[in-house]
Amino acid sequence: MKLVPLLALALMAACTNPSLNAGIGISESGVRVYPSVSGTVGGATVSVSP
Repeated sequence: MKLVPLLALALMAACTNPSLNAGIGISESGVRVYPSVSGTVGGATVSVSP
């Protein structure tokens, strides 16, 4: 089991305004998706991406 998804879920529980984002890139080699999770903790925006 990977630690990063569990850590991201634990951080999201402490966040206000959580969001799940996906950046999409299209190139000659195909389509790529770059997922990230972000939220606000104590007035600072925190983002986690693989």
